[in-house]
Amino acid sequence: MQITEDLIYFIWKFKYFQGSQLKTTDGASIQILQPGVRNIHSGPDFSNARIRLGTELWAGNVEIHVMSSEWNQHGHQKDPAYNNVILHVVWSEDEKAMNQSGAIVPSLVLKDKVDISLLSQYDYLMNSQKWIPCADPLAKITDITKANWIQRLMAERLERKATDILTSLKLNQNDWESVCYQKLARSFGSQVNGEAMEMLARITPLSVLYKHRDQLWQIESLLFGQSGLLEDSGLQDEYPVKLKNEYDFLKDKYHLTPMKKDQWKFLRMRPANFPTIHIAQLARILYQSDHVFSRLIAAKNVREIVHMIDIRISNFWKDHYSFNPSDASKEKSLGKQTAQNIVINTICPLLFSYGISTDQEQYKEKALNLLSEMPAENNFITRGWNYLGWKAMNGMDSQALIQLKNEYCDHKRCLGCSIGHQIIRNT
Repeated sequence: MQITEDLIYFIWKFKYFQGSQLKTTDGASIQILQPGVRNIHSGPDFSNARIRLGTELWAGNVEIHVMSSEWNQHGHQKDPAYNNVILHVVWSEDEKAMNQSGAIVPSLVLKDKVDISLLSQYDYLMNSQKWIPCADPLAKITDITKANWIQRLMAERLERKATDILTSLKLNQNDWESVCYQKLARSFGSQVNGEAMEMLARITPLSVLYKHRDQLWQIESLLFGQSGLLEDSGLQDEYPVKLKNEYDFLKDKYHLTPMKKDQWKFLRMRPANFPTIHIAQLARILYQSDHVFSRLIAAKNVREIVHMIDIRISNFWKDHYSFNPSDASKEKSLGKQTAQNIVINTICPLLFSYGISTDQEQYKEKALNLLSEMPAENNFITRGWNYLGWKAMNGMDSQALIQLKNEYCDHKRCLGCSIGHQIIRNT
């Protein structure tokens, strides 16, 4: 079994070791009153610990290593930040640790003080080849553990998305409409063309688009022109030729620089998901709903929001998937499920972030309420959890389960997961 620092952090934090008659390697008795708080920044691993060594009560930091020699390997003996370490917790000791003044740092060896069953459970999870490490014991996890973990995962996912949105807000000089436009554009592109769609929105300012919001074809000429997809000498249909001629004029007027068309991916995609269709859908939303973000935060319910984004695109696209000659006669709406996914993955995080930015709890609550009202997402992750007996009941559940799979299970972060914690400690 490979012992890692993360495992020792876990054992130390929750005191999963024989706690009676503990002694340092020099024979002093140890009584752990407070193991301390994990430090995620530079410096010792745990701060504000309270430990009785012999007859004296010490308050300070705790440093953790697998082998005690790592203290010197990491240069702690020369670093004043480690002078206040009151205990060196290690799996094995192969040499003494000293601080900057040359004093020996008391050491606690855990190797023979941890239940072998705990180590076996951890080893089992780390070596599991299943879809998730705990696929087999998952059925034994209590509902209350799952429910509490779901809530924490949902908060974690929203906070992560909020960090990205608030960074974008700074880049856009606190303009929420521009941030909303860029994030909506990204959501239309999904995973395949999401980054390209967001780039398109960044290089095509709302201030320019709004000057032409009364004419859908001019909005399309700007977006398609900026996408680089009009740079095709083989354009034949009257409509794309019209768009290109208009764009050539607007490009010079507004000093615009288009993307390279090879940044878009069409290969092995269903035609309904071609970026041309999604750009046309974005254009239609901007045409039908100026100040989209203001309308979103004012929307009273899910139906109103879905109605705003589930639109029909312009006539040309009824029998086209690209600028090639007519290739499909079919109405191309966004679709209810796609619209719902955009609400869950983009609009709710925008509302939540707005609540954080403006310190208005009502918008954070609105985001959470919307998530709880939305149907659960249907994708390979939610289907995988469902197969294991953990069904997502709404959008909040599905987002939490996606967070769990992507950020914990795929990286085997079982020590930081409530499910993994319960499995490991049930020795």
